[in-house]
Amino acid sequence: MVTARGDYTSEGFVDALIDLYQQIEKPWLYDRILDMRSAQGVVELSDLMRAAAWLAQAAGTPPPPRRRLALISNDPFDRARLNALGDAFPKAFIQLFERRDEAIEWLATPQP
Repeated sequence: MVTARGDYTSEGFVDALIDLYQQIEKPWLYDRILDMRSAQGVVELSDLMRAAAWLAQAAGTPPPPRRRLALISNDPFDRARLNALGDAFPKAFIQLFERRDEAIEWLATPQP
């Protein structure tokens, strides 16, 4: 679980996320919760693609199965952003939630 707080830049956020992933052995094997409710900023698509490319390169080939990412946010624009990301990440399992307990419940259910 990653909780972002305060103001951030897109590049700084993704740099910090990659730094965190570098401290975890095989981070691509984990389902994740990203809680953005206390954060102020927008992650740009180019930086999201950079994070995805880093994870793919770190995981190697063949690529491992996609894991789930539960995004917790109260920002009304995040749903629209998430819908637009579907095309950029067609195999990703990303869901948006307003509360942590909903995100945990989703991650606790078996993947289809």
